[in-house]
Amino acid sequence: LLHSNSQSAIFEGNAAKDDEVFKQAVSDLNLNDDILQSEKITYSIKLIEANNPFHAVQEGKRRGTGFAILVSFVS
Repeated sequence: LLHSNSQSAIFEGNAAKDDEVFKQAVSDLNLNDDILQSEKITYSIKLIEANNPFHAVQEGKRRGTGFAILVSFVS
């Protein structure tokens, strides 16, 4: 049996792993001057409402990035 706290802990664990992978990818890209030349990639993480892709799109537009990345976890 999983309690609601266990579900939250599983999600937080997955989010932490994904954050590390994303940080490494950004770091690798930032080091590659042949591809990016003088531009650097920045990112920020914002928690959005569960099961609400509209919120993710609006957040991307609000930040002026023109895009949003929506990551969904299914257990």
